[in-house]
Amino acid sequence: MTTNKFTPAAAFGAAVLMLTSCQETDVEAPTVCTSEDTANSVLVDEIEAEAGTILTIEDTFCDNEGLSEVRWDIHNAADHAHEEGEEEEGLILHSGTDWEVLELQSLDGTSATAAVTLDIPLTSRGVWDVVVSLVDAEGNAAQDVVTQLHIENDHLPAFTLTTVNGADPNAWDGEPVWAPGSSVGVSGSVADSDGVATASLELVEEATETVLWEMDLATGDAMEVVFDVEVDVPASVSGECHFEMKATDALGNAMETGFHVEVE
Repeated sequence: MTTNKFTPAAAFGAAVLMLTSCQETDVEAPTVCTSEDTANSVLVDEIEAEAGTILTIEDTFCDNEGLSEVRWDIHNAADHAHEEGEEEEGLILHSGTDWEVLELQSLDGTSATAAVTLDIPLTSRGVWDVVVSLVDAEGNAAQDVVTQLHIENDHLPAFTLTTVNGADPNAWDGEPVWAPGSSVGVSGSVADSDGVATASLELVEEATETVLWEMDLATGDAMEVVFDVEVDVPASVSGECHFEMKATDALGNAMETGFHVEVE
């Protein structure tokens, strides 16, 4: 009679085999593998679009084993960076800053093409971030891929700032700092091809929404209004404020833009 013996060595071998079979074998993250000649892809440096139009962003995604899902996140690019050490641009004057898109799509196979279609509001102007987050079937997440969506707008009045407190705002590194009790020079212009009907400037305390300083500009329905004003910062104010610029054109199209200010 033959007896089958289950030795300690055999037991160890069986345990290793079982452990190996349960371990995750796919540790490779998925990638964006879009062709280089694709125009509106997250891999390009910047996507350009016009307010009031439909834009489709399309990309191809790949994984060695199998894809799971992609998330498209389009949001205002102001006042933040997505990567450590990434420098923020100088001043970007936005309009319609509450517009954003968040869409999750399922993916199948080792290669799949997906797209997100954006209905860009007539109220939008400025730069938005387009962030693609990708996960494969094993749960491996790729590093977010980010590009920028630059939205032009010919329907609304447009403000341009030349100097703020003696400096070029396009060269700012972070938000400006104004001193309580100071007088800050702000120069620039507001323009619209249909004529500027109204325009105003305000300094607003963010915590209380109190208007600290304001001025209405004389427009006369001119296509361009140039201004050079002195903003008086109250001595009693400290903290986050917002410099707001508002305008309405001769057709009644209204817009609002501005930038953050730290008063300290």
